[in-house]
Amino acid sequence: MQNYLNNPYINYGNYTKGLFNFANRRNTYTLDRQIGDVNGDSVPDIVYLVGDKNQNNFYENIRLMIQDGSTQHWYVIPLYPDYSNAFDSWLFLGSFTSFSSKEIMVSLAVGGSGALTYYYVISFYNNVAQYLLGPEQFADFVQALQVEIKYMDNYRVLVKSNMLNQSYIVDVSDRKEFYEGRVYDKEGKLIKPLEGFLIYQPHLYPVKTDGIAPYKLQAQNDIAGTSHADSLGSTVTYWKYDRQSKSWTLAPEYFWVMLG
Repeated sequence: MQNYLNNPYINYGNYTKGLFNFANRRNTYTLDRQIGDVNGDSVPDIVYLVGDKNQNNFYENIRLMIQDGSTQHWYVIPLYPDYSNAFDSWLFLGSFTSFSSKEIMVSLAVGGSGALTYYYVISFYNNVAQYLLGPEQFADFVQALQVEIKYMDNYRVLVKSNMLNQSYIVDVSDRKEFYEGRVYDKEGKLIKPLEGFLIYQPHLYPVKTDGIAPYKLQAQNDIAGTSHADSLGSTVTYWKYDRQSKSWTLAPEYFWVMLG
């Protein structure tokens, strides 16, 4: 467990009436704000997501600012230096661990051809910052599912997880005009073997599958055909945080394909 006072990236200071006491922070903006008990004392706290705006409408040095509802003290939690930039961002407060406090989920949309977004889930229980999820952690989880995408004759695409021993067939006949002569001949036969690919960095959403249980993360990973722009849909999986292993586990051990 990481204590914020021992974090080398921490930017901790005294704040007055919610305003920065640094004169050179006029380009600092509030990107989102949520209210909820994040330290477990049953008193709502105020959580801000703030960042410094550059000339290209891109926010840098994004960090969390928390005002303790009981003491009015301020705490600043940094994000990893290489993953603290975004065009767009949001906050979500909810319990992923079943503790009395809520965890803080951060979404940072970076953009690009794959609509790249980085995510954090951070606990601030007892005013101690602990990173439950880092920006690229889920890419490793999804890669372990061993998903393969293979084109088949007659405008069909196989989406299979070798780890889960589960598969789907996606009909791509609606793209006949685009694929004919490139992927398929006029009889619908493959011109040559072809594989698509899965975008391992997912889009994550907090979801409730049980009113009593903690939140899970729904991961949507884009399925690409001949290129990033040739989207065949997404795989959908659900993950819960395991307090024993301090990791995220697939629950249920199953995946779905969402067409789109």
